[in-house]
Amino acid sequence: MIANTEKDQLENICSSLLKGFIEWIDMNDGPEKALILDSAYQFKLSMLEQDHQSLQKKYFKMAQDLSNEELITLLIQWKETFSRLINSDLDRVSKDSFKIWFLSLASSSMPSLETDGRILWSKLIEGIEHCKNFSIEDIPYPLNTITKN
Repeated sequence: MIANTEKDQLENICSSLLKGFIEWIDMNDGPEKALILDSAYQFKLSMLEQDHQSLQKKYFKMAQDLSNEELITLLIQWKETFSRLINSDLDRVSKDSFKIWFLSLASSSMPSLETDGRILWSKLIEGIEHCKNFSIEDIPYPLNTITKN
């Protein structure tokens, strides 16, 4: 199990990333948000198409069935993946699309981040009408209560 100090550090990192990402998403227009969401959809699809069971696949299929320990384990795995991605030559849209899932997981795993997770999705949803693949049903649990008005 993760130590409280590690969990606090993870929460602080995710909180800062979430606030910065919300500001970044807010500056983009609907088509740009759609580009990021469609890329996020492709990432989700690639996880679901894997032959073996994994926490990633379970998260995308039935996030509500993940235990707290599984959520934190996946969050740590995705933090490490995100750290590698941020320093890679991967394009910005691909990095942002992974960041959507990483920060959504963080906001649903840590109650102090839930409000910011909902704010993030309220901003992202502004691009959904321009999406080719991503739909409102792809918003992860428990953030999937957000609707476009």
